[in-house]
Amino acid sequence: MMHRAPLLMLMLLLTGPRAHAAEDAIARSGAWSEDALPVQPSARQVIERAFQNFYHFDEHSQIEFDVRSRGGAVLHYETEMMRKFIDGRAHQLFYFEGDSDMRGRRVLRIERTDRADDAFVYLPQLRRIRRNVMAQRADKLMGMEVTLEDLEIQRLEKSEILGSSFSNVAGEPAHIVTLRRLFGGAYDRADFFIASSDYAMLEVRFYRSGALEPFKVTEMRRETMQHYAGHVLPSRIDFIDREQGTETTLLFTHREVDPELRNDRFTTLALEKRQRLSWMRTHGAEAED
Repeated sequence: MMHRAPLLMLMLLLTGPRAHAAEDAIARSGAWSEDALPVQPSARQVIERAFQNFYHFDEHSQIEFDVRSRGGAVLHYETEMMRKFIDGRAHQLFYFEGDSDMRGRRVLRIERTDRADDAFVYLPQLRRIRRNVMAQRADKLMGMEVTLEDLEIQRLEKSEILGSSFSNVAGEPAHIVTLRRLFGGAYDRADFFIASSDYAMLEVRFYRSGALEPFKVTEMRRETMQHYAGHVLPSRIDFIDREQGTETTLLFTHREVDPELRNDRFTTLALEKRQRLSWMRTHGAEAED
């Protein structure tokens, strides 16, 4: 026993400092402290980050719409879209090209905070502008299966948070935030599936009042995501309308985030001048019809 004592003392001297150092490292890392555990964002923080990522930036895009029905019929539309926030309100301009009856049609949408948004449609056949009633946001957008409601800018102040949970989308961890609309529309509430890693919007499910199953689902798959400064955005969006039996695909074939856009393009006067935008034919050059 006398011979073992010096050996035990030596072992304690050698291992003691290392053990204490390890404990200090764990304490510094917070592994033993509940207060130091990662703080999960609130539902409000999650949805605000997601909306900021998905909606709140200026944009210039070329979009192709494909509408498929149960019978297999396919409608195709080519659209150029500009969006600019002017005085904090979103202004969106859509220009339709292609060989369909939508060719040459333009839509100007101006966001309003105190009432329904303003929408003005230029009809090339009549050579006139018609004002649309945006209070009927669930109406189909000029014959397409996409509604005005599908294209509106989402703002948290226009909804209330009903709850949140966690799930996964195609194996990816995601927050689910449920919002209820404060104003009229086609849906009562919606589940927003938001990627935990980067707040990318992965899926949205829309419900009627009292319904347990969604009547419409919007899907944005991870493999279609594109990265821009401060934004992760899908290059493809699928709208599945379970009631109508239709599926509409939006394919972004070209997109610029936060480009320089002139304010005067977002006026009814610009619609009356019938100015072509840029990418459909000239890719950057301004032209007149």
